[in-house]
Amino acid sequence: MIPPVSLFGHDRQILQRLQRRDRYALLLYVFFGAVIVVAGEAAAINLSMVDRYGFMPLLLRGVIYLLLTLSLWMLLLRANRRLVTGLMAEKRRGYESILHAYDSALSLKDTYTGGHGRRVAHYTRLIAESMGLQETEVDSVSEAALLHDLGKIAIPDHILTKPERLTIDEFAVVQNHPAIGAEILQSMPSLRRHATAVRHHHERFDGSGYPDGLCGADIPLAARIIAVADAFDALSSNRSYRHGVSVDRALDEITQVAGSHFDPKVVAVITRKLARDALFAAHAEMP
Repeated sequence: MIPPVSLFGHDRQILQRLQRRDRYALLLYVFFGAVIVVAGEAAAINLSMVDRYGFMPLLLRGVIYLLLTLSLWMLLLRANRRLVTGLMAEKRRGYESILHAYDSALSLKDTYTGGHGRRVAHYTRLIAESMGLQETEVDSVSEAALLHDLGKIAIPDHILTKPERLTIDEFAVVQNHPAIGAEILQSMPSLRRHATAVRHHHERFDGSGYPDGLCGADIPLAARIIAVADAFDALSSNRSYRHGVSVDRALDEITQVAGSHFDPKVVAVITRKLARDALFAAHAEMP
């Protein structure tokens, strides 16, 4: 089975910022609290309170004050984080429902396309992790990969599910799906950040792709990664008009067009032995 795609890197960033803010607030409180306590103790000493009560009770009073108020601050900040985490979890459930609704809608139109998105998201995650991207970037590119064929919702069924190879005119219709998908995502605030990757996942490294003919580093990195993962799954999966090739054959075919179709750096990552073994094991477990 395909492991669930890890999502919500943006939410993780928010939580990390909250945690950093809380640490800074506590450090500032300890610093200023210590200044206040020391100033209070100095005043008490100058007023000769030490002669009457001794030094330890005064020092203990300051320590107890700091510990009690610090504990209260920690409880308040923790409660704040729990509240925010709960709100983010609620947002996450809504976000998940959008992604599942998209996947279900595509599966109703074309069973292959629905499963294809999940597999491409999985391969994309493997590639992104092997490239050493930050965890939030890995999450983001995986989300975009799951949505990369969203525009196929607008492609007529008789073209999308045609059992034979498409004609030139039919293929021209299919070529509209990246731009359509990007337009759909642009209209959805929670998914808008993925529009660029979805729009450009069929660009080619030499500029011969579509819809905008971008080349090289002008193509967003997320789109370059998705392009390789997309091609790998397309080659290695069975289609209505042909059988999928072996994993090694798929990787060899992708390597042959590195530098023209695909980013050589991304291809180098997917063809490394470690990545090859990981993809082979993952592919063997998938339907």
